[in-house]
Amino acid sequence: MPDLSEYKEIYIGSPIWWGNYPMIMYTVFENNDFNGKTLIPFVTHQGSGLSGLDATLKTLFPKSLVKNGIAVRGEDCQNNRDNVKEQVLKWLKSIE
Repeated sequence: MPDLSEYKEIYIGSPIWWGNYPMIMYTVFENNDFNGKTLIPFVTHQGSGLSGLDATLKTLFPKSLVKNGIAVRGEDCQNNRDNVKEQVLKWLKSIE
């Protein structure tokens, strides 16, 4: 994994599996100190939404700023791309 220490903002993208990050994401979190960074979660899911993972990031990295994330249904990414693009653009403007 590249050195992320120089970054001030880190977008954390992942699928949600059974209401949680996949274990590989926790390996990333264990091997990187994101305290003092701005963390921006975005996920795909099949009904779980963000599943409180913004709160998980706040717990893991209490000295970080966790911005509002976005959760997009995986099937929408495949079948309704224009709507997803609109959602993502609106979300990006909201977190500026």
